[in-house]
Amino acid sequence: MQSQQDNIERITSEELKTRVDRGEDLVIVDARSQVSFDASNIRPKGAVRIAPGTTNGEMDRLPRNKLVVTVCT
Repeated sequence: MQSQQDNIERITSEELKTRVDRGEDLVIVDARSQVSFDASNIRPKGAVRIAPGTTNGEMDRLPRNKLVVTVCT
């Protein structure tokens, strides 16, 4: 049986930067824990912040017609 994770494409941070620089129409979800977010100076421009454990109702904020890229640790 195939799991949902088998359908998830993984990209590197460099590939994400390339896609953003090319102007691809995508949404970045910053799903890092608050501790990881606070400890990092990485703040993806235009990212939607949805911390782990707070996804109830938050996913409705995401457009259905765009590629969604999740940044996590």
